[in-house]
Amino acid sequence: MIRKNLVLFTLSASAFVFGCRAAAEQAWIEVRSPHFRVLTNGSGADGRKVANEFEQMRYVFATRFHDDKLESGAPLTIVAAKDGDTMKSLEPHFWKESKGNAAGEFHSGWEKKFATVRLDTWGDANSVVVYHEYTHSVLHRIFHWLPVWLDEGLAEFYGYTWFRPDRIMVGAPTLRSQVLQNRGLLPTKEVLEVTPSSKEYHDSRADLFYAQSWAMVHYMTFGPGMDHGAKINDFIHKLETGEPQEQAFVEVFGDLKAFDKTMQKYAGQESFNAARLAPDPGMDAKTFAVRKLTAAEAEYEMGCFRIGAGEVETGRASLQKAMTLDPTLAGPYEELAYLDYREGKDEEASKGWSEALKLDSSRWRSLFALTMVQAGPKLLSLPDAEQAAVLSKMRRVNTLAPLFAPAYVETALLEWHLGAMQKAYSDAHQAETLEPWRAGYHLLTARILLQGNQPAIAAKYARVVGEHWKGPDHNEAVELWAEVPAAQQGKDPAPIWDVPEGATIAQGTLKSVACGSAPGERAMFVFQPDKPKGATALKLKSDNRLVIGFSDTFWWGEDHFTPCHHLEGHRAMIAYEPEEGVVVDVEVRDDLPAVAKVMATGP
Repeated sequence: MIRKNLVLFTLSASAFVFGCRAAAEQAWIEVRSPHFRVLTNGSGADGRKVANEFEQMRYVFATRFHDDKLESGAPLTIVAAKDGDTMKSLEPHFWKESKGNAAGEFHSGWEKKFATVRLDTWGDANSVVVYHEYTHSVLHRIFHWLPVWLDEGLAEFYGYTWFRPDRIMVGAPTLRSQVLQNRGLLPTKEVLEVTPSSKEYHDSRADLFYAQSWAMVHYMTFGPGMDHGAKINDFIHKLETGEPQEQAFVEVFGDLKAFDKTMQKYAGQESFNAARLAPDPGMDAKTFAVRKLTAAEAEYEMGCFRIGAGEVETGRASLQKAMTLDPTLAGPYEELAYLDYREGKDEEASKGWSEALKLDSSRWRSLFALTMVQAGPKLLSLPDAEQAAVLSKMRRVNTLAPLFAPAYVETALLEWHLGAMQKAYSDAHQAETLEPWRAGYHLLTARILLQGNQPAIAAKYARVVGEHWKGPDHNEAVELWAEVPAAQQGKDPAPIWDVPEGATIAQGTLKSVACGSAPGERAMFVFQPDKPKGATALKLKSDNRLVIGFSDTFWWGEDHFTPCHHLEGHRAMIAYEPEEGVVVDVEVRDDLPAVAKVMATGP
C-alpha cells in the first residue's frame, strides 16, 4: 500500500501542465540508469531526465507493493525521440493513425519491450499512455491474475503520476473523470464481470468503464475507511490465493449494491485527493552513464525497435544496413535470424544465430533459439543423451539470462521427460514466478504435479486458470482438468469449452497448414481427428472469425509465432462448422513428456 506518511493534496480534474521543450539535434546516444536503458537523438541531459523519471516511477511501485524485483525477462528499452519528425520516421503507421499527435507509445513483447517518448511534448498528461502500459507490465510481473477492472483501474491510477524535482504526485485524476460526472455509473457487479472480450471494454461505454475502474481504485486507496490502501491489498491477496472475485470483494468492501451508492457519491466529486511522495533518495541522474552509439549500433537499435513496433520491413532494412556498416556486430545477425525463422526459413535462421554466437558467445537469445531449432520439433523423441545435451545448453541460457522464463520452461520439460520430477517442478515454478500472467506456465506446473501424484493440486490449478482466463488458455485448462481422476476433481461443475456457439469440437493433429500468398487469402488446414479411430482427415478453410491460440510453452512465443509455419505435426484442438467446412478456432498444443515414462521413474 502507499506509505502512510504521504501528504494528501487536492487536485482538480483539469489541473494538468503540458511540458514542451526542444532538444538540439544529436547522433543517437545511450543512457543507462540502474534499471533502465534510454536511446535518444536528443541530448545526454534529455536522456538522463527520461531515465530518472522512469526510475522514479519504478520507485513508486517498489514502495507501493513492497517489492524491488519488478523486472522480467523482456527488458524495457526507452526510445526518446527528440521531435515529431523523429517519431514519424520510427513509427510511420502509428504516426499516421495518431494524426501526428502522438506523445508516446508502448510496445510489449515476450522477449523485448519498448517505450517511445517524444521529448518536445513529454510530461504530465502526455506521458499517460506510456506509464499506463508500463504499469500493466509491472502488475503482470507481480500478480498471477487481476480482473480487467482492477488491471485497468490501477494502470489508469498510476498512469497519471506527476514528477517534479522535489516530489512525486500519485493519484491525480484521470482526464476521463469528467465522464463520471455526466453519466450514471455501471453496476459494480457488471464491472466485476467485464472480461477482455466484453462489450463494455470496447463499445461506447469504454470511457465510462475506464473512468469507473479508476474511481474504484482511487476510492480504495484514499477513501474513508480504506486504511490508505490496506483493503485493496487484502482484496488482491484473496484473489492471489484463488478466492472467487465477487466473494472476495464482498468480504473486503461489503455489499455490492451498497458499494454502488458509495461510488456514485464518490465519483461525482469535482476534485480528488492525491498523495505526495518524496523522490527516491538513492537516485542521482548525474551518475547515469552516457555514450554515443556508432552508426552501426544506431541502425541495429532502431531496427530492433521498428520490428518491436510492427514496422518489420523498415526494421529489416535498418538491420541489414547495420550489418553492412559493421560486419562484426552480432546483434543484426541474431535479429535477422528471428525474422527468417518467422518466415519458415529455418536453415537461414540457424546460420544467423550461429554467426551471432561466433561474434559474441554471450548472445543468449541466439543460443536458446539455435539449440531449439537444431533439436527439432520432436525434442522429446530424441535419445536421452541428446536431450541431456540440450538440457545443458538450456541451463547455460538460465545462467546468462536468469529472468528469461522460456528457458526454464524448456528445462522443466526435459527434466520431466528424463524423470527428474522435483527439478522439473522447481524450474516450472521459476518460470511461473517470473511470468505469472502466462496461464500456460501455471498449467505446466500443474501437469508436472499431476504426473508426480498430486492430482488434487493439479485440479486446483486447472480450476483457477479455467475461471480466470478465457479463450485458448481456458480451453487448455479444460483439457488438463479432464485428465485429473474424477475423485480429485472436486464438487464444482466441470468447466466447459470456450468456443463459438454451435461449433463442433475435435482433438487431433494438424497435418498441414497453407496460408496463401495474396493478402486476405484464406488459410487452409488439414486436420486428423483422434476420434473416431481411422476417421478421414478434415480439410477446413478459415474466415475472418478465426481465432488461433497456442500453448505458452512453445519456445518461439508470440514474438515469432505465425500460423503459416512450424505447426505441422502438432496436436491441436479445433472448433469448426461442419456444413461450411470453416474452422473458427485452432489451438495448437505443445508436446509433453510421455506419462508412462514419468510414472515409471516416479516423483
